Amino acid sequence: MAPKIMLVGVSVCDIILVVPEISKPGDIVYLDRGITISLGGHPCNISVDLVKLGYSSSLIYVVSAIGNDFCGKFIEETLSSYSLQLNLVKIPGVGSNKNVIVVVKGEDRRFHVEVGASMHMQSKDVIKLVEEVKPGLIHLAVGLLGDVDTNLQNVLAASHNVGAVTFVDVGAPRPYGKADWRFLIESLKYADIFHANRYELQNVFGVEGIFDGIKKALATGAKIVVVTDGERGAYIAKDNYVIYQKAFKVDVVDPTGAGDAFQAGLIYKLVELAGDKFSRSYIEGIGYDELAEILLFSQAVGAVCVTQPGTTTAVSRENVENLLKKQRDEVMKSIKRMRIL
Repeated sequence: MAPKIMLVGVSVCDIILVVPEISKPGDIVYLDRGITISLGGHPCNISVDLVKLGYSSSLIYVVSAIGNDFCGKFIEETLSSYSLQLNLVKIPGVGSNKNVIVVVKGEDRRFHVEVGASMHMQSKDVIKLVEEVKPGLIHLAVGLLGDVDTNLQNVLAASHNVGAVTFVDVGAPRPYGKADWRFLIESLKYADIFHANRYELQNVFGVEGIFDGIKKALATGAKIVVVTDGERGAYIAKDNYVIYQKAFKVDVVDPTGAGDAFQAGLIYKLVELAGDKFSRSYIEGIGYDELAEILLFSQAVGAVCVTQPGTTTAVSRENVENLLKKQRDEVMKSIKRMRIL
């Protein structure tokens, strides 16, 4: 039987604008693609992507906080429509997290975030839930989680105590309410998997090069380090080597949610390859060929995600398989394996 997956992080009401250009002060730009309101936040996106890839919703637990407002109701109703196992704490007198995302053709996304309910999440509540559910894998997207961030080491240690594989993601370009990422760096010794994009990796470790960041992440004790680099491809590292793959070629409509889709693909493929052997010991012994397959599938899910507006709209097993059928060989031929330590 597939393991239970617990996803902890922010739930967000995304307001997405796909624009030809940013309007000048006092001017107006008419939007051909309109303005969309959609579900956002790492645990929300990843959980929906997993269901759309074929993972059983009865095994997916979403742990987050919402406000008692329109956006909170929207988040809860949208997640409920996928029959996920929800643990959404409603925080009185506080709004749900909201994110106005402006997407200009040919440019990276611009985020404008109202940080609300997520900052009121409590680590003791997460630990209690971990002990009750006993997930096979727990994913935490950190940086906007208040007390959960502060006590991240305790949450990860408690997860290891129940045998869970720990997957830590950088949930924001910079942490909210904290001066730096020290709380994360000091916690990575408990991380079986660590993910960041290039920009996040640079911010967390204060480095310019991806390899330098990967070295620092591995030196903390993280077992597997994964770095996504957009249209330039992705890296996965373990022990003393790193694997690079170039990206799939797709027409990018909306890059929002690509990183979450990538991580959903990683979790899905990891579980699929491990089968009944899924465990922390499987992670420790996983080899080069398996890591290359995991990276390939993860990239394919992330690539499919960006082909339509919205964070999860385009994700499906069929779309992923169609992309793999067309470009698998080309991407696999691009693989480079390099020693880094």
